[in-house]
Amino acid sequence: MGDNTWYRLDNAGKLYSSIISSRATTLFRLSATLTSPVHPEYLQRALEATLERFPFFKVQLKQGFFWHYFEKTDRTPEVEKEKYHPCISLSIKKRGSFPYRVYYYNNRIALELSHSLTDGTGGLRFLSELVRQYLYLKESIPVKQETVSEEQLLSETENAFRKYYNKDIPAPRTRLGKSFKLPLPLDEKGYYHIVTGIIDVRKLKEKASAYQASINLFLTAVYIESLLKIQEKVAIKKRPIVINVPVNMRAFFESDTMRNFFVSITPSIDARLGEYTFEEIIQELKIEFSRLLTPKKLSQYIKRSVMGEKFLALRLMPSPIKDIVAPSIYSFFGEGQYTSGLSNLGMIRMPEETEDYIERVECYPPPSIGNKVKAMITSYRNHMYISFGNLSRDRMLEREFFRRIRSLGVEVTIETNDEEM
Repeated sequence: MGDNTWYRLDNAGKLYSSIISSRATTLFRLSATLTSPVHPEYLQRALEATLERFPFFKVQLKQGFFWHYFEKTDRTPEVEKEKYHPCISLSIKKRGSFPYRVYYYNNRIALELSHSLTDGTGGLRFLSELVRQYLYLKESIPVKQETVSEEQLLSETENAFRKYYNKDIPAPRTRLGKSFKLPLPLDEKGYYHIVTGIIDVRKLKEKASAYQASINLFLTAVYIESLLKIQEKVAIKKRPIVINVPVNMRAFFESDTMRNFFVSITPSIDARLGEYTFEEIIQELKIEFSRLLTPKKLSQYIKRSVMGEKFLALRLMPSPIKDIVAPSIYSFFGEGQYTSGLSNLGMIRMPEETEDYIERVECYPPPSIGNKVKAMITSYRNHMYISFGNLSRDRMLEREFFRRIRSLGVEVTIETNDEEM
């Protein structure tokens, strides 16, 4: 980052910074539950050490004339004891606030990050360093303090969308038409309901293998099937079920960036064509995933992401006006087109020297009005954690989904931040 005092947001960050509202906070959560209660003073010192390692997180969001940007700051956020619903009560546009925050509660360290700053992969690297520094202070685990070259810092802050943007290829066709929406009333502001299902990864892998499917594909099929069943019960007119599935582009294009570098693919099943068996859903998804998950196809999505930012009408609007207009454009072109979202961060590897002190690693999706219910998945050691975030009190999707997992012969333990499930 050199001596710059500010830097531009990446392509996804620009969009997210414009759509922030009290309900669509753009915050997602990553957390690590340790084997003993968290000591706040050590956590504060660990955060300071982590920000030394990742100085580009020492920023605050500022409003430029056309776009928001990040400005470097010498201040450090204070770690806080958690007391509200997750992913809710932070406006990163407020003066002096940071695009992330660090909480502790009993044995848990939680990091809530705005998508304007980074994605799940970047956030996990930050969390893993934070936990490592914390355990170095509290449990004296050995930590090699690395020196980071200017070159490495540059590669960690690159805008990978720009790097792999190819202006000569066509963007993918984007309008998906009307999809099925869950008929859910919003709860009061300030409430975000989390339901987490904990599953043995090996059992799930066995079950997915029986269908010759990856775990990710298998869970997407269960998710779609659950939504089809709900539509069957509640809707008069059938519509396609469209799922927003983020893809970590670092798996296809080489990049060390800690900023956003993902695109969304939208597997769908058109319920208007008749009933689908579970096997048929899996078959459709196999075709869809293998067609879309290639570097050539995904480079079209990079093109679309960069073009979205170049969307002329938006580009020329002053940023205060953009903040008013962008949410409705996003709900029309973005989340408004999906039935729900399902994001899998995959198998989480924490630094080896920390593993004995960490019981679990989880993530919660960012709340959004366009998709009142979304789910996010992590796996750590032998367990998978599937967390639903819901802006409504109605649990129809969570119940249907976990019921189906159980009926397939896979046990699930369920936890929630509410009284009732």
